[in-house]
Amino acid sequence: MLKIIKLNKINQSYRIYNNTYRTLCTTNNNNSNNNGVYDIVIVGGGLVGSAMACSLGNNNNTKHLKVALIESSPIQTVNETTSNKIPDIRTISFNHQTIDLFKSIGVWDTIESTKRVNPFNQVRVWDTSGFEGIHFKDNNDIMGYIIENKVAVSSLLEKANSFENVDIISPLTVKSLENYNPNTSTTTNILPCLKLSNDKDLHAKLIIGADGGNSIIKKQLKLNSVGRNYNQRAVVCTIKLGKSDHNDTLFQRFLTTGPIALLPLADGYANIIWSTNNLHANYLLELDDNSFLEQLKNSFLSSVPTNNNSVFDALSSVFNLNPSGLSGNEIYVPPIESIVSKRASFPLRIDHTFQYTMPRICFIGDASHIVHPMAGQGVNLGMADVKALTQMIEQSVQSGYDIGDAMMLKRFEEERKPENVKMMLSIDTLFNIFTNNSIAVTALRNFGMSFLNHVPILKNLIVGVSKGNSILNNIK
Repeated sequence: MLKIIKLNKINQSYRIYNNTYRTLCTTNNNNSNNNGVYDIVIVGGGLVGSAMACSLGNNNNTKHLKVALIESSPIQTVNETTSNKIPDIRTISFNHQTIDLFKSIGVWDTIESTKRVNPFNQVRVWDTSGFEGIHFKDNNDIMGYIIENKVAVSSLLEKANSFENVDIISPLTVKSLENYNPNTSTTTNILPCLKLSNDKDLHAKLIIGADGGNSIIKKQLKLNSVGRNYNQRAVVCTIKLGKSDHNDTLFQRFLTTGPIALLPLADGYANIIWSTNNLHANYLLELDDNSFLEQLKNSFLSSVPTNNNSVFDALSSVFNLNPSGLSGNEIYVPPIESIVSKRASFPLRIDHTFQYTMPRICFIGDASHIVHPMAGQGVNLGMADVKALTQMIEQSVQSGYDIGDAMMLKRFEEERKPENVKMMLSIDTLFNIFTNNSIAVTALRNFGMSFLNHVPILKNLIVGVSKGNSILNNIK
C-alpha cells in the first residue's frame, strides 16, 4: 500500500492506494503535515533521494524527524514496475556497500523478491587494438549486482512510505527556494521555503538536494562547479541473449569512439551501454533494429587493424605478457539474439560542485558530483553520501545541534568530498587513457593492462575497490 501526499490549492490532501486505485479525500489527514513545516525536505525521489528518506526513517535516532520527499514523476508500486517482463533500459551496477545499505534499511528483501537481480563475479575488459585484456574474477564472493533502476526506486519508495515520519509528495516539482539567507538562516526563526509547482510552500530546517545534475536549488543558489562535457552520448537498450554460461560476467570493450558495456540481467536479458561521439550516437539511434543488432555484434567481435603495436609487441616478448598470442577477438561474449526495447541516449559529462553544503542546505548524489558511467560508480558514490549524511544528522540529534547547522553539515562535506574527488579523477583518467588512440598511448596502455592482468595483488585491489571496500582491506 502506497500513500502519496498531494498538496493541492485548497489545502486538502489525498492518500492514493495504488493496489486498489481508491482515492480518499480529507481536509484533516493525520498522516500529512498540513502546515507545510518539516524537519527535513528531500528534493528528488530517485535512487539517492528515496534511499535518504528510508535511511532517516529507519534510524532510531532520526525516525522522529518529520521528512518530506518530493518527486516530480508519478509513483509506481513494485508490482506495477515489474509487470513488464522485459527489463528497463536503465540498469545500475550496485557494489557491496550499497547492498549493505539496502539491507540495513530493510529494502533488500523486497528487491530480491522481484527476481530481477543478477549478481556477477567476473569482469572482462579489452579493446580493439589487439591484446588479451584483463579478466577480473572473484572466486569467493560476488563482485556486484546488476539491477534495473526502476525496480530499486519503486522498492525504496514503497519502503519509505512505510515509515510514519516520511511523506511522499508526488508528482510535484520545486519552482524556487525562498526566504533563504545563508548568513542568517540558522540564527533566526525564519526557515527556508520551497515553492512547489502547485504554489504551495514547504518549510524545513534542512533541505537535501538529491535532484540530479540539473538541481533547481543548486542553480538558484548559483553554486560553482568544475567539469567538462565529454562530447559523447551513452546509447542504451535491452537485449536478449542466447544460451550462455556467462550470465555472471560483465563485459566491457573500449572502441576507438568510446567504451561499450554488456551488463547481464536475470532471465537471459542484458543491458547495453554504448558510449560514443554525438554523431555516431545519432546514427545508432536512427538504425532499424536489425541494422543496430549487426552493429552491436560487430562492436564486440570485430577488430580494428592497427600498425601501432610494435612497442607493445616488443615489451610483450620481453616480459612474456601475452604467451598465447591473443588478439582480443577470442574473448567470448554471449550470443546476442535480439533487441527487445527502444533505444535511448543521454549526454556524458563530469561535474563536481565546489560547495556541497550551506546553512540548512546539503547536496548529495549527482546534484554534487557526476561521473562517466564506464566504471559504474556514480550511484554508489551517491549511496555513500546517504550513509555519511545520515550519520551526521544522527550525531547532530544526539549532541543537541540544529540539524541544519553549518558546522555539522561541513563535517559531511569534509568526509565525502575527498572520496568523491578521488573516484572522479580515477574514472576521468581512465576515460582519457582509453580514448587516446595515439601510437605511444595505445602501446603503453596495452602493456600496462597486460602487466596488470598478471599481477594478482593489483587485480585484488581493483576488485576490492569495485566492491566498495577499502584499498587496505584488499592487499593479500
